[in-house]
Amino acid sequence: MKPPLTHAGWLVASGSLLVGAMGRALALTEMYVMSGVGLSLVVVAVVMVARPLPPLEIERSVRPRRVHLGDRSRVDVTVSNTSGRSAPQLEITDPVAGTAGARLTMAPLPSGQHRRAGYALPTRRRGVLRVGPLEATRSDPFGLAARTVELAGTIELTVLPVVEPLTGAPAGQGTDQAVDGPSRARPGAVGGEDFASLRSYEVGDDLRRIHWASSARTGELLVRQDDPAWQGHLTVVLDARQDRFGAVEFETAVSAAASLLNWAADHGRRVRLLVTDGTDTGPTDARTSLDLLLERLAVVDLQPGGDLPMLAGTRRADAGDVVYLTGRLTGDDWLDLGRLHRDRATTQVIVCSDAAIAPSPASLAGSSGDRRRPVGIDVIRLTPGRPVAPTLTSRWGAPP
Repeated sequence: MKPPLTHAGWLVASGSLLVGAMGRALALTEMYVMSGVGLSLVVVAVVMVARPLPPLEIERSVRPRRVHLGDRSRVDVTVSNTSGRSAPQLEITDPVAGTAGARLTMAPLPSGQHRRAGYALPTRRRGVLRVGPLEATRSDPFGLAARTVELAGTIELTVLPVVEPLTGAPAGQGTDQAVDGPSRARPGAVGGEDFASLRSYEVGDDLRRIHWASSARTGELLVRQDDPAWQGHLTVVLDARQDRFGAVEFETAVSAAASLLNWAADHGRRVRLLVTDGTDTGPTDARTSLDLLLERLAVVDLQPGGDLPMLAGTRRADAGDVVYLTGRLTGDDWLDLGRLHRDRATTQVIVCSDAAIAPSPASLAGSSGDRRRPVGIDVIRLTPGRPVAPTLTSRWGAPP
């Protein structure tokens, strides 16, 4: 086992041996004494730190565990001595990813007592911030030897993107095919029950929501749904290609995407999140899935590649109204968006930069021939680093 010597300890040990050798060569008793004192200090230091620590009970928590960018979060640590002897002075360190971590000195802790400490976590960047493992280092008074033990493992803080409340959003006619058509029902239309519509059963649905009378009549399992079919779908497409964004521009796009998903949850919409890195959540209820959607946006990052071919093959039932967030529009993007728009109620493009927008192909121009604003495709520009809600609200107006 490697001796628990610090850098200073190794210097003292090697220096003492060197002085002892010189004392022997020069026959100087004083140098022998100096060598003996130095080596004795090293031995005592090793013995001091080699003694096991008394059992310590550690309580460490991150509060809250999920915050939005810039919000406050802190780590609270409680160290309790549950043994029958005192704990020595300890240097406690808690590494925090991307920072120097937290360091504190805990004075000797008598038996049966506890101490509390805490520190703030940085929340200036989206993502999962890993904290720990929490370690305690015991050293001798001269700093010649040290021994480090792990007191607690790793915990995580999730920093979500900024979410701004929107008082307006794209209002098209995208519908949910699963509840459209013959199975649609008005509240009270079947046996006086209070629900808005019926849709086909999907794996994972609550069995208590099955409407047995209608299922028996149609020969297909149908479940009650409280949302009217006309609320439809909202598909949010986030461009995550490195050649489309700078760092600030990308954060603006992520914040806009998060705000749209939050709006959809507030209004009971079904949503789908697509990212050019391959992420596809599939259609889901924004109210029940908002936390998971925001957590996905918390870790999304710029990628060297990716494209939009998945949009061209997306069925209307899976897309409804589409909002595409990017930092730069090219001619190829216009072609993909044009194919997508033919089957959609609305297609909104949000450009989160000051970059020039490429003209669209002539085939997408309206009767006016304006290739900068193809018919039916609305383009909105956001200023990077500025709040997104005022611009989006001014363009979309009041919610439907």
